[in-house]
Amino acid sequence: MPFAISHRDLEAVRDAQDFDSLKEFSQKVVEKLGFDWFMYGVMRKEEFISPQPLAFFLGTYDPEYMNIFEERQWYRIDPPSLHMLASDLPYVWRKADFDTPERQEILETSSRYGVRAGAAFPVGSFSLTVGGLGIAKDADPDAEYEETLKILPYGQLLGIYMHSAAQRIMKVHSTHLPRSISPRELQCLQLAARGMRDAEISKKLKITTRTVISHINSSREKLHAENRSQMIAKAMALKIIGL
Repeated sequence: MPFAISHRDLEAVRDAQDFDSLKEFSQKVVEKLGFDWFMYGVMRKEEFISPQPLAFFLGTYDPEYMNIFEERQWYRIDPPSLHMLASDLPYVWRKADFDTPERQEILETSSRYGVRAGAAFPVGSFSLTVGGLGIAKDADPDAEYEETLKILPYGQLLGIYMHSAAQRIMKVHSTHLPRSISPRELQCLQLAARGMRDAEISKKLKITTRTVISHINSSREKLHAENRSQMIAKAMALKIIGL
């Protein structure tokens, strides 16, 4: 394979046993393709129209940017995300695609985090879920367009392998934890997975924001997660919350 990618690289992605290793192996392939980072996301099709959809994201984009992307639900208007919802074919983005003030805000914000040029690879559109893989680098998208076209077959294959591994990991992990999640922690965790902020959860459950933060932090510690996104990912993998 070109770009120094081997079948062993892709097999490592396919056979990953947990989300941490899936993230590590996928990042190695992304870098061999000449890109800096990735974001994989998936949700059930019926969730896309929900005010607070239950979506799952995994990637190496800057965590602050990933939180902004999730909280503002930019996947509803982001051109690569909309393409993954409507097509099975890979897509290379250009500046002209961000043709509204809202989309221009996405491009301006992502650029500050080094997410400028890239491509999107739909996966799962033939099933009950929809989602895909996005890869990016800190470069001018129009200048990189022709070069990015060359890696599309390999990026698509990576997306398919990632999706297969993620679905398997969610299904096979045990539901048992060393320490159990309390009912109130579970409520906060479920709402956080739907993209709600701490203040919104507080209002929904009629408890203080400080209490919400305490429950979220407790769940994160019990799940041995480093951040909010990883906490949600592990909760899904352990079937504490469903996709």
